[in-house]
Amino acid sequence: MKLTSHAPRRITAAAITCTAILVPAAALAPAGCAAAAGLPASAAGPARPVTAYVASSDGHTVVPVNTVTNKAGKPIKVGPGPEAIAITPDGKTAYVANGGLPYSDTVTPIRTATNTALKPIKVGLGPDYIAITP
Repeated sequence: MKLTSHAPRRITAAAITCTAILVPAAALAPAGCAAAAGLPASAAGPARPVTAYVASSDGHTVVPVNTVTNKAGKPIKVGPGPEAIAITPDGKTAYVANGGLPYSDTVTPIRTATNTALKPIKVGLGPDYIAITP
């Protein structure tokens, strides 16, 4: 088996989230990742839609941006002061650390398929950074 990295599924406000996967050397990589997997460029498929999640300076929202059309979607209401965003390896949930002023004590999960905020999770005063392991 060969360890390869494929194109990001989501882009966060501060970082690109990539998932490392184990794939057999002969297997096709996800669309647009043929070169990263050491496969010929002809194995690449059409680009998949990717969403960028941007913490808004208004202090209480995250804005999804479709990177194929470069159009902003409807702002997603989160807790006060979204500081950082991390995406799960499967791309299904984004977690927003609400650590700005006024101080919050929550992380807001967002269901990426619907861009819907879920119930905030209490984590302690002023979360500033967030990371997710695969």
